Amino acid sequence: MRNRVLSLLICLVFAFSMIIAASAQASITPTSKAEAVLGEMENVGRTLTSLTASIWQQKKNTQIGIDDDAETGELYYIPSKNGPIKLRIDITSPIKKTVVITGEKLKFYQPAIKNMLVTSLKDTKNSQSFGSMAITFGSVSAIRASYDVTLVREEKLQNEQTSLLHLTPKQASPYKSIDIWISQSSWLPIQETLVENNGSVTTVKLSNLKKNNKFNVKSLIDEFAPPKGTEIVGDK
Repeated sequence: MRNRVLSLLICLVFAFSMIIAASAQASITPTSKAEAVLGEMENVGRTLTSLTASIWQQKKNTQIGIDDDAETGELYYIPSKNGPIKLRIDITSPIKKTVVITGEKLKFYQPAIKNMLVTSLKDTKNSQSFGSMAITFGSVSAIRASYDVTLVREEKLQNEQTSLLHLTPKQASPYKSIDIWISQSSWLPIQETLVENNGSVTTVKLSNLKKNNKFNVKSLIDEFAPPKGTEIVGDK
């Protein structure tokens, strides 16, 4: 159960890493259609101060022919332009769970069993569930460095015109390939499919995306704490 929600987290983290641009990064003249899409995403990242969205995620275990239950919830995100990244994911169905990240610190709360894991991204990056993506809450240049990116086609998805990017890792990775659908109206990712080396496929969909939408960062992320009686495991 823990690996499932952490797997969801890395999928979303990867999507965010694609849209945040380092403010000091030099502009790049597009040399391909894929590069042109990445450039549009960088432009959005430069003005992004927050992001909220609804999420849907499901993993298909092709080897055993069993699909995990689809999970739905909400996310709240603050990029790391003037401080640490801040991210909260609330899974509301079928089982409630919450993941909170502030900088390198990660909290994974499971109310059903009254348990919260507290750890660091550095520790979890080395686990199979997080793979070797290295949690790049950084610029699109990090994606260029780690993946060969091609534009597969333009197509309509979720009533939006999108650009479908296909990513192939340049180095060893738990993922054989990654497909990301980028909305041409917002230049934000609205769906991605991650194919693991074992054939398992995870699909993540984002909807109701709102850029620069204000929310209570202090209560939702900075001061997040579980109810009294919760067992806290790890670095307190």
